[in-house]
Amino acid sequence: MTIPEEMHTLPDIYWLPKLHKTPIKARFIIASQKCSVKKLSKDITSIFKLAYDQIERYNQKASSFSGIKTFWVIQNSLPVLNTLDKINSKNNAKTISSFDFSTLYTNIPHAKLLEELSGIIKFMFKGGTRSTISISKFGVANWTKYANNSQTKYDLDKILKAIKFLLDNCHFKFGNKLFRQVIGIPMGSDPAPYFANLFLYRFESRWLNRMKKENPVLARKFGRIFRYIDDLLAINDGNEFEKHYLEIYPSELELKKENTGYTETSFLELSISISNRSFSTKLYDKRDAFGFHISRLPFRDSNIPKRMFYSSACAEVLRICRATSCLNDAIISAKSLTARMLRQGADQYTLKAFLTRSLNKHQIPVDKFNTPTESFIKECI
Repeated sequence: MTIPEEMHTLPDIYWLPKLHKTPIKARFIIASQKCSVKKLSKDITSIFKLAYDQIERYNQKASSFSGIKTFWVIQNSLPVLNTLDKINSKNNAKTISSFDFSTLYTNIPHAKLLEELSGIIKFMFKGGTRSTISISKFGVANWTKYANNSQTKYDLDKILKAIKFLLDNCHFKFGNKLFRQVIGIPMGSDPAPYFANLFLYRFESRWLNRMKKENPVLARKFGRIFRYIDDLLAINDGNEFEKHYLEIYPSELELKKENTGYTETSFLELSISISNRSFSTKLYDKRDAFGFHISRLPFRDSNIPKRMFYSSACAEVLRICRATSCLNDAIISAKSLTARMLRQGADQYTLKAFLTRSLNKHQIPVDKFNTPTESFIKECI
């Protein structure tokens, strides 16, 4: 692999404050648009995306036969909202718990990480008719028999060597000093989310497949577990996940329960609570916990097109509607948003026109809240 001259550099380390934590904590990031392993890192990211999609489909088919969910990973909150709606249709909300891995990116030994990621890739190649993956000029990985000269080709051995090379060469700069990360996943690198997701999946699926044979009744209780990288949500599981998670994950990882009790919690952008055996949801924003004012969304006098300014407000209102189960809560959140946009230079009549077009297109107020779009917008502005 030929590395262009402008890529002959190393990433820097920096930190971001976790302002919603008490006391405030730090998140350390190692990232750069240009570095010597960027090309290889992007290729491996594309390959692991292909692996992720393949493993997700495999588990969906397996679950349809066994009735036991063996893939907990999600990419957004939509599967959670769909599950809550199904439970609410039976008026059967019981418990909800959230958990967080506090040491996921910092404590995993590289030898163990390499072993599990190699196992993922070997499983990916097992039983297939093609033994080569090509990376297109657009960075998309596909199985192939023949790759043209403009494509980078990887077989099983090359991928395993590439993973080991990336883990062995996690170099970064701090001022005028040079360091190498020798433990943990380099947070900020391109494949880091896939490394973390599939590393944890290996332990989850291994434990669940064992439970399928030893205790299938217990395994079925884990059918409403969801994980977004290092955040985990358990719904109506009889608190079984809390009892058994130490058996599932390696000892190097520390998992903490985030909520007190079992009736309310936050997960991704959702605030979830139980009342009268039903789940209710509202939009949750960590920035609300900050002790100072936050400028959110663009200002009208920013150097952006008019359509982009108003479309950003429409997208946020749609997000509020999708994340909120109660009409009054949706109106309160949307009203706060539109008031902020008006203060930031929005024209009231133009904002109404954009919102009307957007909400009519998606039909959320009508379908979800049984409320005409015009009435909803009138309440919000």
